[in-house]
Amino acid sequence: MSDNAKVCLVYEEAHSLVPEWNSVVAEGDKHATSGTARAILQGRKFGLGCLLITQRTANVTKTILNQCNTIFAMRTFDDTGKDFLGNYIEKDYAQSLSSVKERHAVFFGRGSSCENPVLMKVNNRDDFVRSYRVEHHPPVFPQADAIPSPEEQQPEPALDDDVPF
Repeated sequence: MSDNAKVCLVYEEAHSLVPEWNSVVAEGDKHATSGTARAILQGRKFGLGCLLITQRTANVTKTILNQCNTIFAMRTFDDTGKDFLGNYIEKDYAQSLSSVKERHAVFFGRGSSCENPVLMKVNNRDDFVRSYRVEHHPPVFPQADAIPSPEEQQPEPALDDDVPF
């Protein structure tokens, strides 16, 4: 078992990928949901971490949500989401999530060194990209006509069967 994730899968729109079991209708979707849930629940043993992103905590299976170690909660208005988050933080904190300003989040869990939830401001993307690009220029890709065709590419060297791996 490993506590150090070697790969992190990002599940955007998690309410579609791991919905509450009773909201999955098609048999194929049930199978896909079951496999995704198993990867999330057992992946840590194999160095697999995950990041769930959803705007609808009420629609994500609670079995998965209860495994979350760290949460960034942005403004939320639905009572189901606030009730769920109230299990992690005090109910008063959860009820105040509807008044969180735009581009702010409440951060709490194992990823935080603080015992209490922390209100934080999220970076403005345009400001971040502008300052980041000063030192990190976007990659320059070769033009399509500069890429050699399969016939022009060098053959790969033969494998050495004496290598033990």
